[in-house]
Amino acid sequence: MKPIKIYALYKGEDLLADGTIEEISEQTGKTVDHIRFMTFPTYHKRCKPGGKRMQMILLDDDEEEM
Repeated sequence: MKPIKIYALYKGEDLLADGTIEEISEQTGKTVDHIRFMTFPTYHKRCKPGGKRMQMILLDDDEEEM
C-alpha cells in the first residue's frame, strides 16, 4: 500500500491550501492535472525564489508510513 502524500500549496509566503492533490484541487478550483504538474521538477525550475507562482511543497508525515 502506497503512503498518502500530503502537500501544501503556497503563493509566495501565503498558504493557500493543504492536503492530497485531489483535496487541493477541490479547494482551489484548479484541475488535478494542473496541481499534479506543480509537483514536477520542471515546474519547480520555472519558479523563481520570491516569485509570484504557486508552489507545491511535499510535507513529511512519518505517521502515515507503514
